[in-house]
Amino acid sequence: MNTIKSLTIIILLSILFGCSGETKLTNSILNKKPVFTMKIHGFGTRYRIYINNIKVYEEKNGASQVTTSIPLNHWMKAGENSLKLLVYPNNEEAPINEKSEVNAEIHVHNDEADEQYKIGGFNFKGLGRITESALEGYCLEAGLFKHDEEGEVIAHEVSIAKDTVLVGSYEYEKIFIIPNNLPLWAFFKSDDLPNEPDLSEEEFWELSAELRDHLKIIQDKITAGDIDELMPIFEERNNELDKAFYYSSGVMQAKLKDAFETDIPQLDMLPITGKAVGYINEHNKKLASVYRDGEPAMTGNYKDLSGSLEFPIMFRKEDDKWIITR
Repeated sequence: MNTIKSLTIIILLSILFGCSGETKLTNSILNKKPVFTMKIHGFGTRYRIYINNIKVYEEKNGASQVTTSIPLNHWMKAGENSLKLLVYPNNEEAPINEKSEVNAEIHVHNDEADEQYKIGGFNFKGLGRITESALEGYCLEAGLFKHDEEGEVIAHEVSIAKDTVLVGSYEYEKIFIIPNNLPLWAFFKSDDLPNEPDLSEEEFWELSAELRDHLKIIQDKITAGDIDELMPIFEERNNELDKAFYYSSGVMQAKLKDAFETDIPQLDMLPITGKAVGYINEHNKKLASVYRDGEPAMTGNYKDLSGSLEFPIMFRKEDDKWIITR
């Protein structure tokens, strides 16, 4: 990884913050039922977005245009949180498309309320220049979220790195201190996992086989209709998602069971065998999955329609035991 010393690259990056100063909250929504979301708009380039070193979104097609919003509560924690934007060209060593644009912004609103507040984010444009003043010239309305003297949002400086995934890529990261009342999710304090790039080939396939066998058992039971028997192994996942989005206990279990019962019969599930699937870990080294050609291994093709449906499953490890957590 080469850290950029001179900021004279042909990229324009603006740091976005809500700074209108029009609204002052006497009791911060961060201490009520905060719902964090990532608003994304991008076109003309490939990119990835990470929260706390967990990939929450990736656009692999540089020709596509996307406008979407994704939930974040189940990836965030009280206190320090990181946002990373990785932009990379369509081909190795190719320049970034001059007309490309990627907006990635963290917003928050109170559960069951419509009004949203922007905490911060990145606005990337493919033509322009980065200067020191551009990086530091943001406006943060800390008073918007202030609950008490210990309750303000703090945004640290942006770090920039070049050529992290391939030659021509650019990576921007910012740390936010966001006080809130979210629980500390189990994966944050679970065992560190092996980092896939550091594994020998033998270690990689041994670890892949270990997780693959866990996933194959799950898929076999689902396709056989033994869904009730499987629900206990999704307990942590379902309980934490209920808490993350303020559902009554049992809602996420019911949703998951319904998805399995409704979707699986419509699909021809791809086999989870051999070296067709492999281990992959998130950058936080706390979460791991089994993937096939860059996509979740538990995938099925529709029997009567074109297309496929993926079932991403994430594991963590504690006391040498794999636990489904997402």
